[in-house]
Amino acid sequence: MRFRRAKDEGTQLEHVRRLARELAARRDSAYAEVQAEVAALKAELRERAAAIAERERELTTDGPPGDLAKAQELMRRAEAELKLAEAERSRLEEREQRVRAVEKELAALRVELTQKQPSPPPVPARETTFAGARFAPPPAPSFAEGLAALARSRNR
Repeated sequence: MRFRRAKDEGTQLEHVRRLARELAARRDSAYAEVQAEVAALKAELRERAAAIAERERELTTDGPPGDLAKAQELMRRAEAELKLAEAERSRLEEREQRVRAVEKELAALRVELTQKQPSPPPVPARETTFAGARFAPPPAPSFAEGLAALARSRNR
């Protein structure tokens, strides 16, 4: 019986060792997973810290004095553009007044010319002028005549 016990004890010892190795392997894999997660969190924290530092730099270099200067510069530009637009508008209004005055003069001259020249006799709607001679084009064919002419041209 002693022999069996020793064999059983050896098997049991081997079994305990195998369980210990499996437990150690699980612990190592869990530790590796946690380490990877910690590394990812650290990287994310570094990125956030860099973004915060960048924003702080922006605020300290472009703080209220910089914002005020920018706002004043924008205001100055806007006022300059407004003055330019007003000057352009006044020039356009002056030009429009000159154009209206010229149009009135031309209208008066046209009235004066039409009063001096005798009016030509009215031209019938279908008559036109061709090289100084008047002629009346032949009347347009009816729909039936047009169809007949088309049929004749296709039969040829």
